[in-house]
Amino acid sequence: MTMQRRRAVQRASAFAATGCLVLLLAALPRGDSSTARAQASPESSATATPAPDSSGAGAQPQQPAGAQPAGSPTAGTPGARPSPLAMRVFTLRFRKIDDAYALISPYVGSRGSVKMQPVQKTLTVQDAVDNLQRIASLISSYDVPPHNVEVSVQLIMATAGSRAQEPAPPIRGVIDKLSALNTRWSDYRMIGNARVQGTEGEPSSVRLGDDYKVEFRIDQVSDETRIIRFKPFELSRREPLADGAERYTSIVNTVLNLRDAQQFIVGASKIERSNRALFMTITAATKRP
Repeated sequence: MTMQRRRAVQRASAFAATGCLVLLLAALPRGDSSTARAQASPESSATATPAPDSSGAGAQPQQPAGAQPAGSPTAGTPGARPSPLAMRVFTLRFRKIDDAYALISPYVGSRGSVKMQPVQKTLTVQDAVDNLQRIASLISSYDVPPHNVEVSVQLIMATAGSRAQEPAPPIRGVIDKLSALNTRWSDYRMIGNARVQGTEGEPSSVRLGDDYKVEFRIDQVSDETRIIRFKPFELSRREPLADGAERYTSIVNTVLNLRDAQQFIVGASKIERSNRALFMTITAATKRP
């Protein structure tokens, strides 16, 4: 092959390669010029850097495939496990086991349980540790020695339309209070008074004069509110029977909540179309050790 023919072949090959490149560029989408430049110039893709976002901060680094965000639990890690259960036995010294059971029952967790043994006066509690601590605090504040309460009762007969007599000294203050409430009564007479020491949780009874008696039970004494609860508190009147026996008929049967050492006056009875009425004063005071 001559030199001229060889140059002609080289020019034809170069032309054919250029035509193929033009056809390749023409076949690419017009809107994806960046891709076209990247394919046309490999060096540009190697030096390209991510553009900053609209807020001006740099682009966030991409997480590797399957990676968990920071602060999240690792994939496959089980969730929080419930706290283990513990067991504790409580022995009551002063209070009734039934009352203690009713006290702690609302605080036992859904996984907890309580076993009551009345003979041993014990409660076996199985529950989470934090619930056991709360229950122990409740029982500790509840199972304390019962309070002693001194109860003073006066029974006074008030009469209207009669000549007033000089009242006995123990009821002068009561008369002033009753007169401030009702001016109908003109004469007051003490039927009976008594003082008795009761114990929290135990029944008590005391006679007033010849024909009346009071029976009560000190249900609860609150050191926080200083309220003494009587349940029940009953005043009864003696009635002789034909055969010589006797019975007591209830006049007042109620529940009282009295403040410590504060006198309380209650209208015991009033007979319709009668000029007489019974009043009773009650004072309850806790005896501190």
